[in-house]
Amino acid sequence: MADSNDFFVYILLCENNAFYTGITNDLEKRIKTHIKGRGAYYTKVHTPTKLLMAWRVPSKSVAMSIEYFIKSKTKKIKLDFIEKKLILKNEYIKEKSIKKSDISIKSVQASFIDKLNKTIDTL
Repeated sequence: MADSNDFFVYILLCENNAFYTGITNDLEKRIKTHIKGRGAYYTKVHTPTKLLMAWRVPSKSVAMSIEYFIKSKTKKIKLDFIEKKLILKNEYIKEKSIKKSDISIKSVQASFIDKLNKTIDTL
C-alpha cells in the first residue's frame, strides 16, 4: 500500500463519539493494535469503532506536523477534512505558508478504508 518511507495520518471514531487522530507507518497493523486495546491510552479507554479517514504523507515529520494541525482543530473542521478530502491539504498549506507542490498529502482509497473497517467489525 505504501512506500517504505511513507506514513499515514488517520482519524478514528471512538465509542464515546470522539475522534482520535494518530500517525503510523503501517495503517492496517496500527488499526488492529488500537482495536485490541494495545494502542494509545485514549483508545484503550475509548474503543475505536470506525476508521473515518486516512492520508498518506512522505515522512514521519510531515505526519507529526499534520497530526498536530488536525488535533488543533474543532470537531466541525475535522468533519470537513473527512468529508471534503482535498480541504486538509489546502488548509494545511495555507496555515504553514508552503507551496502546494512542496508537499504530498494523499487520501487513502475508500476501498482500503472499507477493508480496514471490516477488520474492526470482526475483532
